[in-house]
Amino acid sequence: MTYGARALIAAWLLVLGACGAWLYGHLTLTTDLSAFLPASATPAQRILLGQLRDGAASRLILIGLEGAPEDALARASGELARRLNASDEFAYVSNGAAGAGSREQALLFEHRYLLSPAVRPERFSVEGLEAAFAETYRLLGTSAGVLVRAALPADPTGEMAQVLREFAPDAGPITRHGVWFSRDGHRALLVAQSRAPAFDADAQRRVVQTIEAAYAAARPATGRILLSGPGVFAANIRDTVDSDVWRLSLLGAALVVAILYAAYRSLAILAVSFLPAATGLVIGVTAVGLGFDKLQGITLGFGVTLLGEAVDYPTYLFMQARPGESLGDALARIGPTLRLAVLTTVLGALAMALSSFAGLAQLGVFTVAGVAAAGVATRWIVPAMVPVRPELPAAGKDLPWLDRFADAARRARRPAAALVLGAIAIVAWKHDRLWDDDLSSLTPVSASAKRLDRELRDELGAPDLRYLVVARGTSREAALQASEAMAAWLDDAIRQGWLSGFDVPSRYLPSDRTQEARRAALPEREVLAARLDSALKHSPFRAGGFAPFLDDVARARSGPLLDMRDLDGTALAFKVESLLVHNEDGWNALATLRAVSAPAELAREASAHGAELIDLKAESNGLVTTYKYQALRYIALGLVCIAALLVFALGGARRAACVMAPTLAAAVLDVALLLLLGKRLSLFNLVALLLVVGVGLNYALFFAGRYADDADKRRAQRAVVVCAGTTLSAFGCLALSRIPVLHEIGLTVSLGASLALLFAAAFAGRPD
Repeated sequence: MTYGARALIAAWLLVLGACGAWLYGHLTLTTDLSAFLPASATPAQRILLGQLRDGAASRLILIGLEGAPEDALARASGELARRLNASDEFAYVSNGAAGAGSREQALLFEHRYLLSPAVRPERFSVEGLEAAFAETYRLLGTSAGVLVRAALPADPTGEMAQVLREFAPDAGPITRHGVWFSRDGHRALLVAQSRAPAFDADAQRRVVQTIEAAYAAARPATGRILLSGPGVFAANIRDTVDSDVWRLSLLGAALVVAILYAAYRSLAILAVSFLPAATGLVIGVTAVGLGFDKLQGITLGFGVTLLGEAVDYPTYLFMQARPGESLGDALARIGPTLRLAVLTTVLGALAMALSSFAGLAQLGVFTVAGVAAAGVATRWIVPAMVPVRPELPAAGKDLPWLDRFADAARRARRPAAALVLGAIAIVAWKHDRLWDDDLSSLTPVSASAKRLDRELRDELGAPDLRYLVVARGTSREAALQASEAMAAWLDDAIRQGWLSGFDVPSRYLPSDRTQEARRAALPEREVLAARLDSALKHSPFRAGGFAPFLDDVARARSGPLLDMRDLDGTALAFKVESLLVHNEDGWNALATLRAVSAPAELAREASAHGAELIDLKAESNGLVTTYKYQALRYIALGLVCIAALLVFALGGARRAACVMAPTLAAAVLDVALLLLLGKRLSLFNLVALLLVVGVGLNYALFFAGRYADDADKRRAQRAVVVCAGTTLSAFGCLALSRIPVLHEIGLTVSLGASLALLFAAAFAGRPD
């Protein structure tokens, strides 16, 4: 190795080391998929993104215990609730037991006169007090008598009961043995709300593990625990993805290594051939780290997939070098074509890097920097480490099938052209069914898991995950007043049967205007005392026992209003913060809905009252559609740039067309085959098709190249076949994945790469 080569390798290692050190201290990897969505959204879509990250409904975990006698399930429910409430992972946990959430109940009792919607002047008149005493006396003879008797001296009007009734679900579970049960009594029910957002898969995995560990310590002799909710889905998906990716990556890597070893018959050359890809990975991640706050996990996954193309660059170099030829001389011959292969991929990704969408921009930056670095490493580092081409298996007379393959492909030009025309017709025919903009169709949540979620949600009266009503205000106070107005017409909607219930922030934190009105409805102590004496004359209760009532009313009348500071550290604060959202559009009061049966009527009523019904499914699909069309525009721009580069580099439009046409034909036929298989294209298919274009252009460039003799041509053809074999091995394994996203990427690239190879041999390889 020459001094220059050693200096070059030392500089390369120094750069990689510096990048690695910087990444160790600065890079943050996130798995929050909602952060990968575009920022340039409508107000409704911004609400959607906020709900995905921090929404109350998205953090709900639904828990069922079954498979044991009722009393055993009830005991397990109580013990599980106790253990989970002691954990910092949860904002609140409830199983319907009396006394649960004692801190919250104490807060509600202290501020009951500001929270109760029943507080009006007439409630504290003599007639109002007489009616309250009559109702209290009736309740003493019911199962709630013990609780009523305990609260009677301080709360004879039953304001605490009014508050709890307001907070309780309108259609909730039944109670047996003091805790919630399903209607058939076979399942004890709990509901928890995690502090971590649902899209933080790592945090949700810890939450699920905490629940399972608590149940393991509290469960009955027999029985099992059932978990559902967005966070549970996220944790399970993450586990499935990790398992599948690890298994399929090992299989794919083993096949790629086997193919390359069969081509090289040298472990040293095999190791060197992976250096450009490793270089691209480090440089690509560093570029993203410098340009963005966090590296998205999805960017890393797709970026590594795209950098799989970088493994091909040293293969083209090693396999096209002549026996005994230095790699430097080989680069002088094939360098222009190899450089074009790198630049076409970079141009395709550069268009994405300019996108206003953070996720697409990250993917573009990663690919541009990574592929360029891999190309540089192939040009300078590989020849420095392996100066002279090693002895490789013969590429000519030992592989006569290469000639037969190329000849057969050229003879199949007319049938291939007919296939392309048929593919165009299929795409045109199915254009209205071309795109799948519903991300839920790509989530690996089983039908049984979705069914369990519906069952638990129905039994618990949990909010619907699809619909929200939003009322906006210029300040927190204005938003709370809008929330109160929204609650009024939503109550009417319940009576109309359009939904079964709802939740709004003003339930837990009424507006200052409402609190002041309720406080003004409270009479002065002397007046209330006189009215109380008059009311007691016609009741079974004795005078003199209601001093706590008089004290509490006087304190509420002169005390401060309830504000967020009073709620700090309680589940009520979490509720308000989840439902009262401040973003760039101002303050938004959200209403989560239960069992929506008439969305059109609700939307009309919301609009009439200055609010908006948001269909989260429609908004998420709209986000994906916006993302898709932006991606298509940038990909089209990239293709135009690639075409211009090829025209310039190849010396004319005819030769550029010979290179581009086979690749585009393969992409169109790939899309048509996916449609015939019953698939629809998603964002993930778009990224996969971009990779198909990248590898297809490489195949076409080397098949269309000018070669000095047949031996050089066979070496080029053999290199293309080996590269196609590694691509098909890696992505063919991915197509076997149980994860819809990975399956779609693997299937799209496997089909596309196969077609690109065939079309390159048929069309790009024809003589000038």
